[in-house]
Amino acid sequence: MTAIITLAALPGIAWLAAVLLRGGLLTTLLLVLLSGICFGYPFFHVAGGPIPLTADRLLFLVLVGQCLVWRKLGWTQSKPLDKADLALIAFISVLTISTLANDWHYEHNQPLARLLFYYLLPAGMYWVARQLPLDEGGTRRLLAAIAGFGVYLAATAVAEFLRLRGLVFPTYIVDGRYHEFLGRARGPLLNPTGNGYLLAIGLGALCLCWPRFNRVGQLVSLLLAALFLAGIYGTLTRCVWMGAVAMLLILAVLALPRAWRLPLAGGVVFAVALVAATQWDRLLNFQRDEGQAANDAAKSVQLRPILATVAWKMFLQRPLMGCGFGHYRQRYVDVLDDRDGELPLDTARPYVQHNVWLALLTETGLLGVGLFILLTAYWLRDAWRLWRSSRPLWARRMGLLFLATSGSYVCNAMFQDLAIMPMVNMVLFSLAGITAALRPDESGPA
Repeated sequence: MTAIITLAALPGIAWLAAVLLRGGLLTTLLLVLLSGICFGYPFFHVAGGPIPLTADRLLFLVLVGQCLVWRKLGWTQSKPLDKADLALIAFISVLTISTLANDWHYEHNQPLARLLFYYLLPAGMYWVARQLPLDEGGTRRLLAAIAGFGVYLAATAVAEFLRLRGLVFPTYIVDGRYHEFLGRARGPLLNPTGNGYLLAIGLGALCLCWPRFNRVGQLVSLLLAALFLAGIYGTLTRCVWMGAVAMLLILAVLALPRAWRLPLAGGVVFAVALVAATQWDRLLNFQRDEGQAANDAAKSVQLRPILATVAWKMFLQRPLMGCGFGHYRQRYVDVLDDRDGELPLDTARPYVQHNVWLALLTETGLLGVGLFILLTAYWLRDAWRLWRSSRPLWARRMGLLFLATSGSYVCNAMFQDLAIMPMVNMVLFSLAGITAALRPDESGPA
């Protein structure tokens, strides 16, 4: 049997080797992201060891090895460390110290697993991406790949929303065994918020491809944009809708001719205000998941101030270093029984923090969340400098993509902890690394 499996695997190994040689680091990086999003743990895994093996984890090891070989051969781009890189090193160091200084065996090694899969592997993706030798053809293929994958996500989201389950692939997306968020456009990440963030990135890449299309291509793009918007609506998640609007506004303000910016931005703001004023009750009370009561959507809104209060009380107990990375659910019992305030804090017991920054604040204190804010600020600064630089448009567009999709990230991260959703940080850090690969020198134009 082993011999048969080996013989069957040989063509796949040969194909993968050809892809790695011809496609380079960028292709392998995209394969890691694709396999992790669509063919991750729910699709395929090999259990038995301390860490289950999945396709994306194996491909990540291939990517790191390929990058080391490429560096030895001089095929990568050598860039000196800058402030963003140093901030990332400091941030990852704080997370590692916070993990190892506390009980990292808690809940079957959950703190260590979170550190590895949600931060160390994304940092590795950033390290590889910042060394990519990108040119005009590479960035064009990259945007096309992101937009094309986004079309798949959007079509899948619409099929989920319309209950056309026979059109959904992989089939685990509509498998009732994964019951959370079933009935919404949760996508291959099985989470509508994470799926909405990916849809926003795909829509942003499609918009950036617009100038290269002829009239027929632009008409097709408009139809695909409508598909994206339908998929985003199908998530039935308010922060996803806000994130999509923020992403499109940033794109419009930064990329459209000056005469169009104010009317378009004002029109969008007016439309959003009109919808909020006339449909507020419906926005607060509507059925989202299968089997969920309509007023459960309103309860999720009421939960946010409770979670924020829990985070604040936990922060006051350990303001500098927090309660320990990955230990929120272990330590929040110290404040849930507090009856001093008016809010029923105990109702937050089944939940994790629903905010990226508050989650880091409770677990890593001011040091951890401060470094994360500093890191993202440097990333945004570099993306802005790239977009405003004198580099060719094909390079500047990647800076604009990061700036625009950061609007979606911020809106979603305010209401959900995106950092604990599989592959979200892998995508975010990869985009930041690609921006770093193209960024101008510190002495270049700002």
